[in-house]
Amino acid sequence: MEGLDAIEQHLRAGPLPDDAFLLLRGGPVTVEKLVEHASRQAREFTLRGGPMASVSVDGTVEGWTRESLLRDRLWSRSQYATTTVSRVRNAGFEVLATHRAPHFDIVLADASAGEAARLLAVFDPAEDNPFKRRRR
Repeated sequence: MEGLDAIEQHLRAGPLPDDAFLLLRGGPVTVEKLVEHASRQAREFTLRGGPMASVSVDGTVEGWTRESLLRDRLWSRSQYATTTVSRVRNAGFEVLATHRAPHFDIVLADASAGEAARLLAVFDPAEDNPFKRRRR
């Protein structure tokens, strides 16, 4: 698709353990926010030649812990939600290691409310981020 960036050129190599936690980037953690994010990604990236509706998450990989992700990457977010890679995969979603660690994308079939709700169902309830602050 012309004008869109192929995500394949941004993939990292290496396995992603099924028990790794993924932290949903941003809050509030709602269907509407997931649809908004997936729609934006589909306007920016392609996967296998078509628009890639996806939601960005951060993973506890390569030395990143839940605490360090919340403190150093999600510091501006008031809430977050967690799940494991296996729960995401078992629900039928693809997880891609994209850009630099600890970033990942969860690929949705489309940027619809139904797909967003299906993804949200595999996450634990949203929690408050104890490291939330307004500025770095």
